[in-house]
Amino acid sequence: MSKDTVQLWKLLSSTTALDEKWFPVRKDAVELPNGKVINDYFVWEAPHIVSVVAVTTEQKFVIAQQYRHALGKVTYQFPAGAVDKGESPEEAARRELLEETGFTAEKFVHLATLNPYATKMTGLDDIFIAQGAHQVAEPHYDPQEESLAYTWTLDELYAYIESGEVLMTQVPAILLLALRHLPQA
Repeated sequence: MSKDTVQLWKLLSSTTALDEKWFPVRKDAVELPNGKVINDYFVWEAPHIVSVVAVTTEQKFVIAQQYRHALGKVTYQFPAGAVDKGESPEEAARRELLEETGFTAEKFVHLATLNPYATKMTGLDDIFIAQGAHQVAEPHYDPQEESLAYTWTLDELYAYIESGEVLMTQVPAILLLALRHLPQA
């Protein structure tokens, strides 16, 4: 193997550290390539999720406003959520867009599969763009995830990111992917 290649860690053991529905955590013992052993490397066994960049025919982005308890703040993000058992990522993307914003679209295109935090979590995020989005209902009320829907121009979205009102790193990352699929972006 080339000296320019990063080496894999060797898994020595793995146990369940926290067995909770939304936050299962495992504790791994690993051996690094230099021989050092780490006995307490924690990994969140995160769920498979989807994120949707929905764009209206007026080229406005559909944004969900939600409270994020870990931050203690209300913030803005693209609609996103877990893929339910037996559901395809596209079905989950359609459901999450409708639930969180009341919007739908005819065509959903898969852009990429990413990991939001590869250092400490396993879950993947399937990213979709939904063009021609239009509102057909009010957002579905969920007491643990109250959501309001907004539509912003690209300049408004940039302004909210730069002002710090959009705090989630996924927003600019997946916006970058979506812009290649939009006219005059």
